[in-house]
Amino acid sequence: MAYGLRVWEPNGVDLRLDTGDRQFRYVAFFTGTTAGNSTTTISVAGMATDGTWGLNDEAYGNLTAKTNIGTGSFTHQTTTSSSVAYQIQVFRI
Repeated sequence: MAYGLRVWEPNGVDLRLDTGDRQFRYVAFFTGTTAGNSTTTISVAGMATDGTWGLNDEAYGNLTAKTNIGTGSFTHQTTTSSSVAYQIQVFRI
């Protein structure tokens, strides 16, 4: 048996959280601006393309930019000639 926390539903039957479940972890928050038709690369120690990292760009409903996860960093790329502000949350699952 593994050690850790188990959380059950009030009925005492359904297991809500088990010792083998992965939990969300907040890693960092970045703000800045990417110039028009450009890419900004931001380093994050340990970041990998293994499916356990995520990005949330919460700046003003950013429909004119995209983010991509890489190894040790991520990129914020504009898709317009105007500069685009970003507010990016980095998390790990």
